[in-house]
Amino acid sequence: MNIGVVILDFLKAKKVIQNVQSILNQNISDNITLYISVVDNSCNTQNAQILQSELEPFMKNKTRHTLILDITEKNIGYTKGNNRGVKNIEKKIQEQQTEKLDYLFIINPDIETKDKNVFQKMITYLENNEKIGIIGPRQVHENGDYAMNVRQFPNLFIQIFRRLWLRYLPFIKQAVERDEMQKMNTAHIQDVDWLQSSFICIRKNIWNKIEGFNEEYFLFMADSEICLETWKLGYRVQFFPEAEVYADGIRCSGGGFIQLFKSWVLRQHVKDAWKYFCKHLFEKNVRK
Repeated sequence: MNIGVVILDFLKAKKVIQNVQSILNQNISDNITLYISVVDNSCNTQNAQILQSELEPFMKNKTRHTLILDITEKNIGYTKGNNRGVKNIEKKIQEQQTEKLDYLFIINPDIETKDKNVFQKMITYLENNEKIGIIGPRQVHENGDYAMNVRQFPNLFIQIFRRLWLRYLPFIKQAVERDEMQKMNTAHIQDVDWLQSSFICIRKNIWNKIEGFNEEYFLFMADSEICLETWKLGYRVQFFPEAEVYADGIRCSGGGFIQLFKSWVLRQHVKDAWKYFCKHLFEKNVRK
């Protein structure tokens, strides 16, 4: 069985190295071969040098794993960067003339897998549940608090109101809480609308059918859409708390209305969200 892991970096070389090390320390079955593709989207010489020097020993040691480092010439964005990472793995598998890729993990650099059985738990669960297309583990902060990585399908009005003072009005506050699944029991495996792609595992055949992340988006909304398309294909998306990982708790899309004038990232979030709503605004909820 071949498992692909894509880590897209932007100025987080040290975290990438820790992430790769924790992945290689995972307890996985003897029949599993790991292909790890690190794509450096930083366009920063120092960051690239750290990755090259620190990851070189892992690239030379090919015992049950293959590590690929790809340094881009410009910032190609989140969707293109991850898609490029997958293509790097597919090309390597083709060169080695090995079997196809079975499962694909998309992991942010700042996610830490302290539990050495995370990968095996998730793969085993998918092997035993053929109608589950995407799963994501429970994410927690260092203090043990749950890091919200589950959402309802995006709602245009809630996306607007949550950045205004109106979010504090009781009925809007309740709508935002529902959207963020704040009252979800995070102890149980359950179907969800969509998962943030900071750490997900998707069946490779589904990735192929959907053709990966939609490159019309630069940074955001592609994870919402890939989960939506997975539901449309007749597969389920699930929150899987039997596996747990650690997140740094920093949301690059966070911020109110005033931040729109200060943050390029936040403006890009609005831009990508507008593309998403123009495409899906009048679609029925596929889970209903």
